[in-house]
Amino acid sequence: MKNFILSCAVSVAFLPATSWAQEDAASAFASRDFATAKALWLSEAAVGSAEAMLGLGLLADRGFGQQRDFDVAFDWYLQAASLGLAEAQFNVAIMLDAGLGRERDVEEAQIWYTRAALRDHARAQYNLGLLYEAGDGIAANPALAAYWFGQAAQSVPAAAQKEVAPVTASRTLAAPDVTFDKVDTSQVELVWNADPNANATLLLEVIEAPRVGENYGAPTISVKTVASGILEMSDLPTEHAIWRVVNLASDDTDYAAADWSSNQGIAPPRGRITLFSDPAVKSMEDAASIFASSLRQAGYWVQITDDVSKQSDNFYVSYGYASDQQLAQAIAEFLPSTEQITPVKQLLRSMQPGEVAVNLSAFR
Repeated sequence: MKNFILSCAVSVAFLPATSWAQEDAASAFASRDFATAKALWLSEAAVGSAEAMLGLGLLADRGFGQQRDFDVAFDWYLQAASLGLAEAQFNVAIMLDAGLGRERDVEEAQIWYTRAALRDHARAQYNLGLLYEAGDGIAANPALAAYWFGQAAQSVPAAAQKEVAPVTASRTLAAPDVTFDKVDTSQVELVWNADPNANATLLLEVIEAPRVGENYGAPTISVKTVASGILEMSDLPTEHAIWRVVNLASDDTDYAAADWSSNQGIAPPRGRITLFSDPAVKSMEDAASIFASSLRQAGYWVQITDDVSKQSDNFYVSYGYASDQQLAQAIAEFLPSTEQITPVKQLLRSMQPGEVAVNLSAFR
């Protein structure tokens, strides 16, 4: 793997020369006037141009017009990569993978390869497949190797020729280990490690925290993936948003979730509770309000709804996933019951992980 990366780095270095910089700098570079290219790129980098930072990294990396310096090259690439430039992210990953400019760090390289791969960088997708295929510095993961080779196959012929043996061991259900997250008002970007024997379907949940005494709402983002990371562009209320990655069982009966995260240290809910209330029955509305207040004080997020189309038939507490049975049982014990009503029941694919529904109409 390391030999491949080194040979690949040489070819990559020359590719962007006429495509990703201001015209004057690119022209100077193309005509091998490296001093002029450097001066222009330094000026552009000073005002935040990621493309100029990439150009400066290239000059140092290849020793064009100056002594070759991998440390300087890495620093410039890293600055451009941090601004979201896929080519720079790929170069950072290559240098970390090969131990150029920094000590070799495959786990960190995997993060940068993934970030570039999520931006459709085909060579990053291919290299990521190689990492997961070989298990060189990270755990081998045939499912992810096959996935990333598949993503790169159209642009990288070698990827199309790859055949990765599938995992034959029984799938486990383990929470993903999130190794990178960047969430702002325009995007959600996460990278994670997953157990090679774990189920490959993961769910990203981003939820806006409710104001005090208000109903919680549907997730701002709820999207599934089988990759080792995700990049979602969206308008987000990051001051009040929390997020997590959830590993879903293949039959949708259970899940294992990473911890909730937040930019503002928002406390995650103990659980999310939906109370179905019949607006025609005044006492039921009053009871829902009382229950909601008590649950909120106990750290749960609550919503009250009169959407009878989503009510839970003739039982009064339901949950969607096996891991939420204990939560549903706790809520059932918190509320009054009658002997004629089945208190708790699992309804597959009926709600989000960590949600429980209470049908107050069952009390009638």
